[in-house]
Amino acid sequence: MKILILGRTEYLFDTAELLSKHHEVCGIITASASPEYSKNENDFKELAFKLGSHYYFTNTIDDKVKELIKSLKPDICISLNWKSVLNDDFISLFPHGILNGHFGDLPSYRGNAVINWAILNNEKQIAITIHQMAAGEIDSGNVWKKMYMPLEINTTIADITNFCRKNTQQLFLEVVNSIEKGEAVSTPQSDMQQKPFRCYPRLPEYSKIVWSKSAAEIHAMVRASTKPYSGAYSYIKVNGDIKKIFIWKTSVESVSSDDIGEPGHIISNDSKTGYSKVLTGNGVLIIKEAQYENNDVFLPGKVWKSIRMHFGIDIEEEIINLYKIINKK
Repeated sequence: MKILILGRTEYLFDTAELLSKHHEVCGIITASASPEYSKNENDFKELAFKLGSHYYFTNTIDDKVKELIKSLKPDICISLNWKSVLNDDFISLFPHGILNGHFGDLPSYRGNAVINWAILNNEKQIAITIHQMAAGEIDSGNVWKKMYMPLEINTTIADITNFCRKNTQQLFLEVVNSIEKGEAVSTPQSDMQQKPFRCYPRLPEYSKIVWSKSAAEIHAMVRASTKPYSGAYSYIKVNGDIKKIFIWKTSVESVSSDDIGEPGHIISNDSKTGYSKVLTGNGVLIIKEAQYENNDVFLPGKVWKSIRMHFGIDIEEEIINLYKIINKK
C-alpha cells in the first residue's frame, strides 16, 4: 500500500516508522506540535528524509496540500491528531479514505481530551479505536478495530499514554494489512450499543483543585492531569508567601472521615514516608509528590512540619493586604 501520514504526536511517528517496514510511506504532512508531545515537526521532517518520503509542514489543508496529494497518488491516509475537521474534497483523494486513530471507545468519547475525561468520569476501561474518517464530522466513521485497557483506581494519564504508544502502531498496521488483502470489515457506529457523545478540550486552568470535592474526585483530577500534562494545582501560603503548587501523585486514604476541619487543611506530615494528608470535602487524600512552580519535585511530608497549613487562599484577605501595601507607598 502507498501511504500518506497526516497529523502529529509520537504515536503517529511510531506508526509511520512501523508502516514503512511493510508498505511505502510516500509522504508525511504534519503541523505544530503541542508542548506535551515527545515528537515534533522536526522529528517528522528527519523521519521523512530517512524514509525518502515527501515532507510538508502546514497548519491548514489548502489547495497546495491537495495538489501534493494528487501528485503522490497514495492509496490510503493514516491520521492521528490532525488540527481540524477534514472535508470530502480532501478525503476523496484517497481510494481507501483516511484511517484515524482515536483514544476513546467510539461512539462514546468523541472529540478532545478523551483519556483525561475517562479518568475523571471513573470509567472502567478505555479503548484505542481505529476508524474510518467521515467528511466534515468528528470521530463518527465506521470502526475497524479496537483494543481495550482497564482503568484501575490508581491508573494515571501516563499509564494510558504508555499503553497507547505501545499498541497504536500495531493496530494501524493490522487494519492496513487487512484492507490490502480485502479481508477487513468495518462496523458503523450506529450499529454499536454505546451512546454517542462528544468531549470538549480541557484547559490548564480546569486542573485547579477544588478541595471541597471528595478525596476520590481530587485523586482522579491528579491522575488525569499528571505528567506529561501540566498538572493538577493549588495555592498554599508558606512563610507568608503565596506559592502555586502542583500535585503530581496522590492516593485516597479514606472516602470519609469523622475528623473536623476545613477542606484543604493539612492534617499530617510523615517524614519517613514523605507523605502528607489533607482533609477534603469527603475523605482524606494522601499527597505523595508535589512541586512549587519553577522548583523541583519534593516529598511534602519531609518538607512540611506543621499542620497549621492549608491549601487555597482567602481572596478577600489578600486584597486587603494588597490595599494596605499600596496605601503605604
